[in-house]
Amino acid sequence: MNARQLCTALIVTLAFAASAFSESRASKGTTNGTFAGIEQGDYAHFLVKTPKGQESYFVLRPDKSVQSYLDHPNKLKGRKIRVYWEERNQHIPEAGGKQKIKLVTRVEERR
Repeated sequence: MNARQLCTALIVTLAFAASAFSESRASKGTTNGTFAGIEQGDYAHFLVKTPKGQESYFVLRPDKSVQSYLDHPNKLKGRKIRVYWEERNQHIPEAGGKQKIKLVTRVEERR
């Protein structure tokens, strides 16, 4: 391999590594809306009604603020909330591998 080929291979490898790194980083955000309930399938999904429609967030490792909604969904339905979420590539065996999901990380009640 000559110097030019080596340099090209190095550039391609670095570009691939940078791409893989950027895909593995999670994006984070918040959504304001009304708690609409919990939908149970292979995983629990935290449902939020917004002016744009209904949003759904995976529940994998609920923190204390999310747990009360899991324990008492009917009692808390209709409450105004802010959902803190993270979007990331997550291994979901039932989906056959990695899948981009939005995951609820915590919930705050709004007034």
